[in-house]
Amino acid sequence: MKQEFKQQRSLFVRNIFAFGIIFLLLGLIVTQVLTISLYKNVDEELIRMVSDDQFIVKELEHTTDEGPPRNFKKDDFGPMQPNSFKTQIILWSKDGQILNQKALGDRFYEFSTLELQTTTEEKIIPLILSDSNSNKLNFRSVTKSVNYEDVAYVQFLSNTNQTEDTMAFFRIVLIICMIIFWIISIFVSYFLAKLNMKPIMASWKKQQEFVENSSHELRTPLTIIQAKLEKLFTQPTHTILEESEDIALALNEVRRLSQLTKDLLLLARSDSNELVIDKQSINSHDFLTTIIAPYQEIAASQNKVLSLKELGQHDLIIDTKLLTQLIIILIDNALKYSKETDQILITSQFKEKKWLLSVADTGIGLKDDNKGLIFQRFYREDQARQRKTGGYGLGLSIAKWIVESHGGKISVTDNQPTGTIFNVSIPMTD
Repeated sequence: MKQEFKQQRSLFVRNIFAFGIIFLLLGLIVTQVLTISLYKNVDEELIRMVSDDQFIVKELEHTTDEGPPRNFKKDDFGPMQPNSFKTQIILWSKDGQILNQKALGDRFYEFSTLELQTTTEEKIIPLILSDSNSNKLNFRSVTKSVNYEDVAYVQFLSNTNQTEDTMAFFRIVLIICMIIFWIISIFVSYFLAKLNMKPIMASWKKQQEFVENSSHELRTPLTIIQAKLEKLFTQPTHTILEESEDIALALNEVRRLSQLTKDLLLLARSDSNELVIDKQSINSHDFLTTIIAPYQEIAASQNKVLSLKELGQHDLIIDTKLLTQLIIILIDNALKYSKETDQILITSQFKEKKWLLSVADTGIGLKDDNKGLIFQRFYREDQARQRKTGGYGLGLSIAKWIVESHGGKISVTDNQPTGTIFNVSIPMTD
C-alpha cells in the first residue's frame, strides 16, 4: 500500500509539472503571436513611410516652412494599411538638434529628451518617453538619413499606447486563465494518476504473484532432489540398483524442473517482448500429421484414441516451433485429463481466411466458474492433481501467448456429453 501511494504521488507530481509546462509554453506562444500581429500593421506603415521618398520630400518642404503641425493623409504616400495610431515626424540636424520645434508645437516637450540614434538607421525600434504628466508614451520609431538643407535625418514615430494597453489587458486575462486551468489540472492530474495506477498495480501484483509462484514451484522439486541425494549419502554401501527408485524419482524431478525453467524463461521473454516470431510457410497437412503421429502411439498405450480430422488443407505462414508447442500443450492437456477409452479429436479447417483448430476430448471437463481462469499462470483447477499429472499450470498460459502472438484467439467450451473443447482461431497471412 505504501509503494502504491508513493508511485501515485510520483505520477501526480509529474502530471502537474507536465500541465504547468504545457500552459507556460502555450501562454508564451500565444503572447508572442499576438504581439507580432498587433505590431505588424504599425511596422508596415512605418516602412512604407520611410521608403516613400516623394512623401518625405513633401513633409520636409512643409515642416521647414515652420507651418502648423500637419495631419497626414493616406493619399500623401500611396496605398497604406488602416492606421489607428498617431504618427509624428521629427527632423534632425547633423549635430542631433530637432529642427522642426515649431511644427511639433506643444508636443515638443515630450520629444525634448529624445536623442538621435544613427546606429539603427532604417530599423524599427521601440521608444519610451514621458509626457508633461509623467505618463509613459510608447512609440515605434524608424530613422532615415536625408540631404535637404539643414536636415540630415528624418525620424518617424508611431504611438503604440493603445497596443500596449491591449497587450497588458490580454496578459492579465491570460494569467488568470492559466491559473484557473492549472488549478483544474491539479484535479485532473490526481484523477489521471489514480487511473494510471490501476494497470501499474495490477501488473506489479501479477509480477509479484509470478515470482512467488515460481519460487514455490521451484522449491518443491529442489527439495525432493535434495532429500533423495542426502539419503544416498546415508547409505554409502548400497548399490545403484538398491537405490534405483530414489535415483529415478530424483531424475524425474530434474526433468520436471528443467521443463518448468524453460516455461518460466519463455513467459519472461514474452513479457519483455524479446521473442522474435519466425514465421515460415508450411503445408497444414504435413505440419499436423508430423506432430500428432507420436502422440497417437502414446494415446494408444493409455487405451485412448487420438484422431485427426482435416476439412481441407492449406499453406500456413506460422512460427512452426511455437505452433508445435501449442498443439503439444493442448494434446498433453487432453491426455492428462481424460480416462481410458476416451476419445481425443483434433479438427483443422479453413474459413473466412482463418485457420480454425480445435482439440476436443471426452474427459472430465471443466467447471464453468474455472473456464475464465485456466489461462492464468500457475492456475490449476485441482491442486491435488498436480503431482499426479505433473503440471505446473503454465501450459495454457503459454498456449494463449502463442496464439495471440500470431494475432489469433483461443477459447474453451464444453464437449457433449462430457469433456472439453479448446478452439483456436488464427488469421491466415498472404
